[in-house]
Amino acid sequence: MILRGPDKVTGLGAGLMAFTVAFVAVWLAFGGPQPYHRKYELKAIVESGSELHSRTPVRIAGVDVGKVKKVERGPGSLATVTMVLEQRALPIHTDATVKIRPRIFLEGNFFLDLGPGTPSAPLMKRGGTIPLAQTATPVQLDQILSTLRRSNRRDLADTVKNLGQALDRGGAQALNASLPSWAPAFVQGSMAIEALRGQSEHDLSGLISSSQKLATALADRKGDLADAVTGLARTSVALASRREQLAQSIPEFDALEREARPAFAALNNLFPTARQFVADARPGIREAPATLRLANPLLAQLQGLLGPAELPALLRIGTPAIRALARLQPHLRALLAQVDPAVVCVRDNVLPVLKDHVDDPPLTTGRAILPIYRELLNGLVGQASGSQNFDGNGPALRYHAGFGDQSFGTGFVPSVGGAVVGVTSEPLLGSRPRFTMQIPPYRGDVPCRTQKRVNLAAETGPAFGGPAKTFVPKGTP
Repeated sequence: MILRGPDKVTGLGAGLMAFTVAFVAVWLAFGGPQPYHRKYELKAIVESGSELHSRTPVRIAGVDVGKVKKVERGPGSLATVTMVLEQRALPIHTDATVKIRPRIFLEGNFFLDLGPGTPSAPLMKRGGTIPLAQTATPVQLDQILSTLRRSNRRDLADTVKNLGQALDRGGAQALNASLPSWAPAFVQGSMAIEALRGQSEHDLSGLISSSQKLATALADRKGDLADAVTGLARTSVALASRREQLAQSIPEFDALEREARPAFAALNNLFPTARQFVADARPGIREAPATLRLANPLLAQLQGLLGPAELPALLRIGTPAIRALARLQPHLRALLAQVDPAVVCVRDNVLPVLKDHVDDPPLTTGRAILPIYRELLNGLVGQASGSQNFDGNGPALRYHAGFGDQSFGTGFVPSVGGAVVGVTSEPLLGSRPRFTMQIPPYRGDVPCRTQKRVNLAAETGPAFGGPAKTFVPKGTP
């Protein structure tokens, strides 16, 4: 069984369909919100919202991308503007700017000029707020007229008059004479502008971002800027009251410029080295915060030590010692003057020799060449192990060199009172170092720091033939 409706549409149904179509067309034509189409809301803090109203257009590069939804009272005497943007206006970054601009000259029909920001900045979240430092309002004609008060108009007239007098009294000729010098200035200026681009990627964008932060910080301190302008005005008045002295000092600038040229040239030569130094220092600077964070506990302990409770007690305890050191200072100066030559001798002569090595491959111990102090320590260990037996006269050290028909002697040994004699089965090839039969001269009147360092290059001398002999060097006590 099939149910069928009426074959003809009633007049009421046709009227409802026509009304629905007309309503949808009018709704879309006059900018009504489309269903299932989510708008992007953005807020901005401006000095005054009196020029704006609901449905004021929002433009990016002259193209409508949204409208003002509402204007509310903001913090203090400011206003908060809520904008509704279309999807084609995205993305919007955190450094976006908003300027209220007139569509018609001399008042009326304003629109919001939205700058989406730089791509390197983070994206602004939906419903975010552009701060006051990144917004600007138009200057009205009444504001210009209110600024040009009588005193300001008189100052402006004086400025124009003085400029005309300066040009009439040789200023124009001086300006014409200076034109040939402009070319080098433009060349140097172009080089400076080229240098502003940087040498690596994102140098220029980093400079612009830092400049934006600087401008934001300056905008947040309008009172300080006003004080700076006031101080500049006072400086200008003081300079104007001393025109003669200023005129006398201007010719000295020529000599100053001549003297400054070598300094500028030296700075110019220093820039490559400084640039390389900065590049090398960047990793250390990046790691500096972590190092400082590690030092924070130490600084906290030092702060506690130097606090109002511990510092006076520390000073009370340390005052007697400091006073004693003050009384001891003259004697310390005399003592250090006597100790200094010995310290310098040990540092410059003794320690370098002990840290040096004797390059004697047949007799060098170990795989690597050891320093002399290690050789001496190894020898002391061997002697300590060999002198364990002792009698009533003290420890005894015995050497066993072997037996044979070849005899040798060590020369005079003060501790023995004579020569140490032995025999060996191998023939004597030579003696190292060469025995000169003389003791090196001792010069107690010559400072140690001026004497030559000991020569460790041992020279091989000939072997003594025949029976063992006792040699007593000259000058032996």
